[in-house]
Amino acid sequence: MSALLRIILISASAVTCVYISRKLKKAQVDTHDTIFWILFSAVLILVSVFPRIADRLAQTLGIYSTENTVFLIIIFALLLRVFLLTIRSSQIEHRVRVLVEELAIREKEQQAKKKRWVKPEMTVCETRRKEADGSEREKRAQAKTGAKPAPGLTDVSWRD
Repeated sequence: MSALLRIILISASAVTCVYISRKLKKAQVDTHDTIFWILFSAVLILVSVFPRIADRLAQTLGIYSTENTVFLIIIFALLLRVFLLTIRSSQIEHRVRVLVEELAIREKEQQAKKKRWVKPEMTVCETRRKEADGSEREKRAQAKTGAKPAPGLTDVSWRD
């Protein structure tokens, strides 16, 4: 493995560790994610500092060069991470769907309870009260502006 690749791997791993630890302190990343990235960086540093590990692994797997083995390790780890994130995403989507369904059921039950307790007589009384309030408002508005209301228009709020 070339010295340049070793330096790049070590520096990239160190930057990743620092970045992830700062995100963890600010509570912007989960601890499970932090553990993965720190272990990933530690493996890359280990392979960079001790290139014989990658050499032996390459010989064992029958891979021509050590660099290809390092890239294979990186690709495998990242594919594993993507797979685990896909599983987590699917689980979260399922939980959200279940919660939305439960919320809709509860809201429908609450609306049904409200409709059961409202008597038809109360609705009529409330409508008449609102009509009276509306005519009072109209009289006050007419007194202020001096305008006459349009015939047949009233301020009535209807309930479903």
